[in-house]
Amino acid sequence: MKQGRIFTTLLAATAAVALTATSSAAAPAKVSKLTCSLNLNAQGQPNPSGIHLGFASCPRPFGKGLHHNSYTVTPTSPGQGTIAGRFKNYYDRGTAKGTFKLTFAATSPMNITYTGTVAYTAGTGAFRRVKGTGTIRCTTSDGGAHKACTVNSRLTGI
Repeated sequence: MKQGRIFTTLLAATAAVALTATSSAAAPAKVSKLTCSLNLNAQGQPNPSGIHLGFASCPRPFGKGLHHNSYTVTPTSPGQGTIAGRFKNYYDRGTAKGTFKLTFAATSPMNITYTGTVAYTAGTGAFRRVKGTGTIRCTTSDGGAHKACTVNSRLTGI
């Protein structure tokens, strides 16, 4: 009889530990929705790759910072194509980096619209656990020398 009670007590304790571990592991990560603005300046002419330097303006917890990206352009027809690259944003409390993929279409030699996706893959400092995805839309009216972008992201780890 005593062995039966010990077994029942051990079984109940094991179930309680398993239930606690399952409920804490199943807690979803907090998702933050952020809309950031980027003002980018092309550095040289893409041939077929290049870099942008500029400013990032985001709500908390990021705030204002600097943006750098490197990219490769793949034309698909005159005035259209794809762009893929990597970015890194530098903020007071840390960095956030990732990748982006865009398509572009020119309505004239000077007016170009870019749309696509971003993926946040890592960071440093306060943003060392950042992960997430988003959409990006950029426009230019000077052939691509300067771009104004809006990035809508869903992030965890910030």
